[in-house]
Amino acid sequence: ERLLAVRPLTVSSQDQWQQLWPRMQEELRLLPVLGLDCEWVSAKGKASSVSLLQMATYSGLCVLVRLQAFRSCQQPFPLSLAEVLRDPRVFKVGVGCYEDGRRLTRDYGLSLSCTVDLRYLALRQRDTKVNNGLSLKSLAADLLNVCLDKSLDVRCSDWEADQLSPEQVTYAARDAQVSVALFLSLLGILSEAGPASSSGSSYRELAARCQGLVDVPRGRGEGDGDGDGGVAEGERKRRTRRTPASESPESGDQQVPDPRRNARRKALGVGYSARKSPLYDNCFLHAPDGQPLCTCDKKKAKWYLDKGIGVLQSEDPFVVRLLFEPSGRPDSQQDYYLTAKENLCVVCGKADSYIRKNIVPHEYRRHFPIEMKDHNSHDILLLCTSCHATSNVYDGVKQQLAEEFAAPQGCEEGVRLMENPERRRVRSAARALLTAGDGLPGQRREELQLLIRNFLNLEEQQERTCFDSCFLLRRIFNEAYVPHGLKVVRAHAEQGLPGLMGLERRWREHFLVTMRPHHLPPFWAVDHNHSKFLRKYGADLPIKLN
Repeated sequence: ERLLAVRPLTVSSQDQWQQLWPRMQEELRLLPVLGLDCEWVSAKGKASSVSLLQMATYSGLCVLVRLQAFRSCQQPFPLSLAEVLRDPRVFKVGVGCYEDGRRLTRDYGLSLSCTVDLRYLALRQRDTKVNNGLSLKSLAADLLNVCLDKSLDVRCSDWEADQLSPEQVTYAARDAQVSVALFLSLLGILSEAGPASSSGSSYRELAARCQGLVDVPRGRGEGDGDGDGGVAEGERKRRTRRTPASESPESGDQQVPDPRRNARRKALGVGYSARKSPLYDNCFLHAPDGQPLCTCDKKKAKWYLDKGIGVLQSEDPFVVRLLFEPSGRPDSQQDYYLTAKENLCVVCGKADSYIRKNIVPHEYRRHFPIEMKDHNSHDILLLCTSCHATSNVYDGVKQQLAEEFAAPQGCEEGVRLMENPERRRVRSAARALLTAGDGLPGQRREELQLLIRNFLNLEEQQERTCFDSCFLLRRIFNEAYVPHGLKVVRAHAEQGLPGLMGLERRWREHFLVTMRPHHLPPFWAVDHNHSKFLRKYGADLPIKLN
């Protein structure tokens, strides 16, 4: 309520911006976060350029920048405005803010970086109760107890009007103010006394809390890292509206799709598909003296028969007795690998449309020593498509490991290819010149052309330069890159075998706590094989990581 009570300020010229900028700059120094949203007009299903850019600070200070006013008056955008939008140390938060940035680049050549989509942040917070969906309106109602007015008469109003109505100003400002309030609420970093009295107000601390969520484009989202699919495919912020019979043009505001709904669609076949055959055939291998050795699939069991080194003992269940002494026998007949397993979801018991789930994600397991990579089917369980998508949402251990072992994921020092700011600016400039063309203010157009010429060392603008610059790679190889999974495994390996077993145990316990499975196979355990490893190899086993 305190944030929403602050009166928004409208900017249509350089002078107006320069008057407000020092105040905004001071607030960003205390807490580098901007709530951000955009509005534009769509007529007959075609969206025009962004009309209004809304930005709000932690105090509720909200600036409404009328972008088309700069274009119509042929005046360049203030340099400080362009810089704060592309500043990688100022977080821009909202629903669909990454897609807003792409529009700003396309329409005006303004780059937007360091965006955090509130939908993904809400999904990551396990204790957050989101009952009505992940649109801005739903999040505001569930988490802030704030009701946002999304009535059509304002939402579909003319955002290019010479004078915005009080209702339009309030509507636009609230979207940005609520966005920053939701960000602070989700991270729990702001007290009533302000940012100076609370922890987590620095860029470094905010970056640690948002690892893996910065500048996430549509089509990406939280994942479990094991190749089984993501939490929620980041859906684009669609700005389509039904045009009321009495109104034209349409508004640029939106009803945002719920990423969880898209995750369910993805689980049903868009991103990955359910198994078409059972995982467990529950065939048995016996030693020559009849001692049960393990279960296996029918293909493997028949292989022993085809090679003449086994004989069929039974059809149902399918039992093959080996004709040679096996290299090892189970320590006990009460063993995970000796039990028949059901082909159903271990969480809810659903017996169709299931997918394999790596309880210890492959990005960690792949770096384990060979002794801990053999016979690890214990950590591959079946989940139905719905439970699988849910489990991916709750796989937050990865974020905790990233913080504990300085193994970032998705930020500059944690990626193989780093963003090159200069290349990104050149590519954005070329795209703006190609898409907006003569619609750009003359001075801004000359600035963008000069930027491209200087980068490419051209005497004068040459044919196709803009086109070629659009395809300029904006990322460079990060020579200091170490994969998140390898860095975490290395840290645990410093403690020897017990350290790696601790990492296994942590993921297994996390699965039990978050998913509460009711149909686990018999003898599934968080410390599976740990005592056997210690007896066989000893705690001081030299660790050779892969």
